[in-house]
This record gives sequence, structure tokens and C-alpha cells, in this order.
Amino acid sequence: MSKSQRLTTAFLNNLKPNSANAKSTDYEINLSAMKDSGLPTGVRCLVGKSGNKRFLLRYTSPVTGKKASIGLGKHPETDLSTLRKVSREHRQQILEGIDPKLERDTEKVDASMTLERFFNEVYLPLAKQKRSWKDDVARFNQHVKSIHHVPIYELTAAHIVKVQMEMQGKVSSTTGKPYALATINRVLALLKTINRQAYKLMDAPLVADKVSLLRVDNVRTGYLSEQQLQAFVSHALNYQDKQTGAFLALLFLTGARDKELRFRLWTDIDWQERSIHIPHTKNGTSHTLFLSDFMVDILRSIPKVTNNPYIFAGHKHRKPISPARHALKVIKAKMGLPDIPGDKENITLHSARHTVGSLLASQGVPLHDIAKQLNHADLASSRRYSKLTVGRRREIGAKLSDMVSQIH
Repeated sequence: MSKSQRLTTAFLNNLKPNSANAKSTDYEINLSAMKDSGLPTGVRCLVGKSGNKRFLLRYTSPVTGKKASIGLGKHPETDLSTLRKVSREHRQQILEGIDPKLERDTEKVDASMTLERFFNEVYLPLAKQKRSWKDDVARFNQHVKSIHHVPIYELTAAHIVKVQMEMQGKVSSTTGKPYALATINRVLALLKTINRQAYKLMDAPLVADKVSLLRVDNVRTGYLSEQQLQAFVSHALNYQDKQTGAFLALLFLTGARDKELRFRLWTDIDWQERSIHIPHTKNGTSHTLFLSDFMVDILRSIPKVTNNPYIFAGHKHRKPISPARHALKVIKAKMGLPDIPGDKENITLHSARHTVGSLLASQGVPLHDIAKQLNHADLASSRRYSKLTVGRRREIGAKLSDMVSQIH
């Protein structure tokens, strides 16, 4: 192509298609070298076999040091004026040390990386390291739908507040009541965690810290007295379903967490050491429940179910019992205890932990010893003390059991 040839729209219109027999898909014309082109170095026109014409800027990347190219549009959609403007802008970026293609590709990723996509592709694979990741999925899909589409780089505190306001104005399909503040806080906490991950991994704006969790005063204080515990264990051991009754008795004697005891297998019991091993707890650690003679007797009284590995075998094949809320309600009724959902002093399955902690404290057991018995890492004072010996742990675990078993 002669350098005396002027670059005009007519010139581009008259370019013939690439030969059908040509080895290459396109042939290339150096538009920058044409007379009065007004284009920076590196602008090319590629003409295909079908006659289509597209513009390209070839350059050496200031970032990678390698040869690169970026599309500038097609003819005739991109006129010469626009071609000159865009190519000059890209060339200026190169002079400033910016790779225009890398910059553009990053912007495309930014725009397509929505909150939903970030949650599924980035946050969730990391979250699956914790046992409660399915709860995160349920909360995100149920309560955060209205902002799923928001690009992760455009997420604002207002979006998070929007989710909060939506939940405060809705009624739970499960309870038929407005969402509890604690439930809303769990969703807000999830969004805060997602935003912090995006900030750390993708340099997204950190905005969630501007939104505070709702103030909640829902600390449960209900627990059984020594006499009530004796009556409770007696009723539990006489409950019609032996597995469920034994479970409730041991739950309130050990102070274990519901799932951590309910999902125990017969193979978790060390009869010789008189202990139950819990391989994974809420704290992310293992834990051992040391058994008194009374507890061992309760375990031995539980009938084993063929082909069901669980101590507290349920009616479903190879499954444990369901949460024993109905049985707890029946026993409370027999004891004359009120059942007031939402009341701080209402006796729930979690009250087993308060009961054990409170009664052991009344027996003079130090707080840090109680924390070890309950595997309660949140008690700050427990961190200042060394681990208990097995003998000391066994002694503490037996105290409460001895109090109750005196009536048997």
C-alpha cells in the first residue's frame, strides 16, 4: 500500500475481501502509515474473506513487555473520527504505563462480578471449610435476592440496609411472625463477611462496616434447679420413646450441645474409659464427655437398632432422632413448667447448658472448669487457665450426675 494513499471512508469501502484460497483468515493494512491518517502508530485494518473489516491497535504491553493488541471497532460502525479518538486514548494509556486491553478486561470482569456471582464462585468455596456453610446458602438465597444483581464493586451500605428493612417488614413463612432481630442480624453478619472477603481478595470497597447489627437482648436465662433437674431426668427416663428420653436425660446431665450429642454413634463411646468422643464441635475442635456411673447406666439401657449406627436412633433408616422439642414440651407439662416461646426464662434444649453451668457453679466449681466441661470457648476467663487433667474433668462431670442419681 502506497504511503501517498490517503485514508478515507471511500478507501475503506473499496477494500476487497481476502482471497478464499488465502492461508490466513485476514489480510492486514497499516492505517497509521497512510497519508494524513491522523492515527497513532500500530493501527491496523483487518479484512476477512467475507469482506468484513475490523480495526486493531497493535502495541507492546507496558505491563507484561509482550506484544498485544486491542480491538477498536468495525467498519462502517466505527467512523474515522471515532477511530482516531479511541486509538489516541489507548496510545496515551500505553505511554502512561497502562495496558488498555488489561484495563478493559478488568472493567468487564468488575461489571459482571455481581454479589450473587461472588458469593457462589468466590465466597462459598472458602465458606465450605466451616460446618455451617449450608446456613449461609439458605440465608443468602432467601433474604438477599433483591440485591443479587448488584456488582460487587458497586455494593453500598444502602444495599445492606435495604435487606435489613425488607426483613423487618416481612413475616417468617415458618413461624408466621415477624423475623426475630437475631435472625436479621445473622443475615447482616453474612453480608458483612462477604463484603470483607471481596475487600481482601478483589479490592472492592469496604462498606458493610458502616452498617451496625441490631441491638438484641435475647440472652436465654432459663435453667432447672437441682430439684427440677432430678424430676426432669426421672420423667425423661420414663418417656415412652427410650432413645428420646435417654437423650434428654444425658443432654441435661452433660450440658452438651443438642446436635453434638444427638449425632453420636455407638462407636464414639469408649466403655473402658467411660467417655464419649465428639470429633467436631461448634468451636471447630474435638471434645470428650466423661461419663459417671449413672450416665453409663443410661447408655446401656438404650436399645440398639439394627443397621442404625446412632446411639439415639430415629425412626428413619440410619438416622438419629429428630430434635426432641416435643418430648421436652411433654415433660415440662408434666412438671408444671410453662412453655412460653420467646420468653428468656423458657426452658429449651439449650437450657441444658445453662442448667449444668449454673448448678456446677452453685457447687463451687470454678468458672474455667465449667468452661472446659461445656467446651465453651467464648468464656474469656477460660483462656487464662491451663487444660484440665482427665481426672479433674471426670470429677467435675460426675458432680452433677451424683446430685441427680441420689434419688435413683
